Amino acid sequence: MTVNSTKVWIFILISSLTLLILGYEIGERLGLFIGFLCAVGLNFFVFFYGESQILNSLHAKQIKGQDAWGLEEILEKYSAHLGIEAPDLYLVPSETETAFCVNHLWRRGSLAITTGLLKSFHKEDLEAVLAYQLCSLNKLDSFMVGVTSTLANALVGLGLLLDHFWPPNYFLLKGQKQKPFLRLFTPIGWGLIKLANGHKRFYQNDLQAAELIHDRFRLAEVLWRLEGLAQTQPLRPPPCSSHLFIVNPEGYRQKLLFKSHPSIEVRLQKLMGYYPI
Repeated sequence: MTVNSTKVWIFILISSLTLLILGYEIGERLGLFIGFLCAVGLNFFVFFYGESQILNSLHAKQIKGQDAWGLEEILEKYSAHLGIEAPDLYLVPSETETAFCVNHLWRRGSLAITTGLLKSFHKEDLEAVLAYQLCSLNKLDSFMVGVTSTLANALVGLGLLLDHFWPPNYFLLKGQKQKPFLRLFTPIGWGLIKLANGHKRFYQNDLQAAELIHDRFRLAEVLWRLEGLAQTQPLRPPPCSSHLFIVNPEGYRQKLLFKSHPSIEVRLQKLMGYYPI
């Protein structure tokens, strides 16, 4: 069992025990039973819905037998080199040039790229992007961050639901409605993500991907270009999910407190040993 998968199970165990303890403290036996049902429901949601959540929200469509770009061939080649099963490939209808991947323990992972990426990048650069995503899948860290992303999304959803029933909002216009619970739960969600999603994993994936394609400079150039494109044409992913992407897809929209990626300057310094490239 890898270190990352161990972290996943510890994280799920702690969250389940927390629900059981809270349930017992609130309602003793009945509360314990309700806490148990919540823990079962939460784990079911994480394992069977977490992956499809971000794919569905971005209207991703699986590529099957219509791969004019030769992407599946690239995935098969590098997956065989890493000793993993090639992931399902999805296409996201967006002009933003980016990519992300998600994983599950019970089935093969999924790798998604945007139509904008296919239009702007040639095959060698696409290889670098796909190699990075495969390295993320290889270490199972995409499952770990996917779990925390799902839990964080659940918190954000709970905040939105509670805000809907916030009494003052019944007397306010749409643009004036208050969001106290969303403001409370969003930082907590990002705190969960930061605990499980350290910057170290980005540096490790960068180095492994560079070794996989035998070209550090090409990967560094691709990362630099993706970062710049995200600043000019950002993508708005579901709440608490930007850490699943190869670079921060939100560009300047993302506040410093909720920063999901290390700075591109630090990543390139770690990858190349010097900056600028």
